[in-house]
Amino acid sequence: MKKNQAYPSSYLSQDDVRAAPVRAVVDDIRIETVGGGDRAEEKPVMHFREKELKAFVFNQTNWAILEDAYGLDSDNWRGKSLELYLDPGIKFGREVVGGVRVRIPSDTTPFPLEAAMAEALKMGKTRDEFIAALRARGLTGYSSTKGAATARAVLAEWAGTNEPSVEDTIPF
Repeated sequence: MKKNQAYPSSYLSQDDVRAAPVRAVVDDIRIETVGGGDRAEEKPVMHFREKELKAFVFNQTNWAILEDAYGLDSDNWRGKSLELYLDPGIKFGREVVGGVRVRIPSDTTPFPLEAAMAEALKMGKTRDEFIAALRARGLTGYSSTKGAATARAVLAEWAGTNEPSVEDTIPF
């Protein structure tokens, strides 16, 4: 018997990603009561489009990683890809216990600022309008990988769609 069979969890844990990283798409994030009794706490919990995956209670470090990639407002993370993996170096207090970390998949298609700006101009938007829209979504700097998802979301919104097209999200 494995530990996760003896002590089943309602939430994603390091045992769920020990064998290999898991790729997922964010469905939504809610504040939920985690734990019971005197240990109950309100925490951010991420749910995935892949319904077979358990929900993920995530900490400030994982939040910062997603914030850096997808913007300050977690409402804008819906539909974004991420990878969950085991980081054996995570500490709890002074003890190294391991845990789940998030990262942006390495095959996320880059979208250089010049190309994103050109698309905005084709839509009749100015450079300043585009930069303001990126900032409104929490982006404080732009790189062709970390800013790509936010830029695509802004352009999709301006084009009248809520999500990027399939062509924008699949790198082939």
